[in-house]
Amino acid sequence: MRINKIEIKPATESINPEFIFDINCVLDRNREIPLEISGHVLSENNKKLANMHQIFHFENQQIELSALQDRYNREYNANFKLTAPLNQRILDYIETLRTTNSKSDVILNIEIFVKLLETKIILSNMILGEKNNEGFKQVFYKHDPEFLTTETQINMWILSGNGGPEFIQTVNKKFTTRVTISSSDWIHDYCPVYQIGKFAVFEFLIPEYVEGTGSIEERLNKSINAMKKMENNILEGEWNEVIEDSRAVWELLRNLDEIKDLLKDDGYTDQAIENFNETITQLFKFSSKFLHQEEIGNRKIMPEMKASKEDAYLIYSLSLNLVNLISKKFQRLQS
Repeated sequence: MRINKIEIKPATESINPEFIFDINCVLDRNREIPLEISGHVLSENNKKLANMHQIFHFENQQIELSALQDRYNREYNANFKLTAPLNQRILDYIETLRTTNSKSDVILNIEIFVKLLETKIILSNMILGEKNNEGFKQVFYKHDPEFLTTETQINMWILSGNGGPEFIQTVNKKFTTRVTISSSDWIHDYCPVYQIGKFAVFEFLIPEYVEGTGSIEERLNKSINAMKKMENNILEGEWNEVIEDSRAVWELLRNLDEIKDLLKDDGYTDQAIENFNETITQLFKFSSKFLHQEEIGNRKIMPEMKASKEDAYLIYSLSLNLVNLISKKFQRLQS
């Protein structure tokens, strides 16, 4: 047996995230039957991510072991499927590794273990001679690759253990290969299925566009556009780009009299509004540290700060909370 091809895809009908592996293999006809198929999925740095379990194999195919007349292989193709259950911790680890890949691809090392049932039975070519004077027929061996017994001579099947008394054996085989999921496939085919970037852990909906042509409506909708850009950059692992896109949120919603009035109408005190606005100002200054080499307010050259994943997630979550807060208070006021 040998592995010919492996294809991977996300399980679209599963509640929990899973990889599905479609595996095409080449078998020796009538010589071997796979009994058990399992495996491991490892990361690019060979950390175990998941176990692979057999779903089904050789669908609508009947496989038989036979006594063979020669030692020549007769190969045929067969397909089977394995599933690898995932969880959020595994997905987070994959995403983290992906950011270190030069092409942002997902690299998986695959180990497949197969237990095979193999036949060692060889068919001997035995033929009958003519009857002797006593009425018996002699038995002769004659090699004939097309040998078949007749219906009246079915007891002429003589079997050999191919050099020994053992007729059948189990064999364990291990196959290793590497599978690459391109960055574009991961973003477009896997992330939507696995809900990567949707941040379902928040107990509120991602804000939707609001109707109207007023200043607040316009600013909210532009902020939501900025959030969508941040989501895309998170999927692509562009952490500094996430923070850069967040500036639109801070600039659109800070130091605006209409926002202050909205908060006041919702019950905020003047002191609370002042503290809120100062918080937004400080967040804006903090995010700017990743983007400006000169310190705001003077010409001092600052050391370059490269955003990490956790920095981008912090800014994204704060931006999302801010847009959600303003959106909910505006909707409450309108109703």
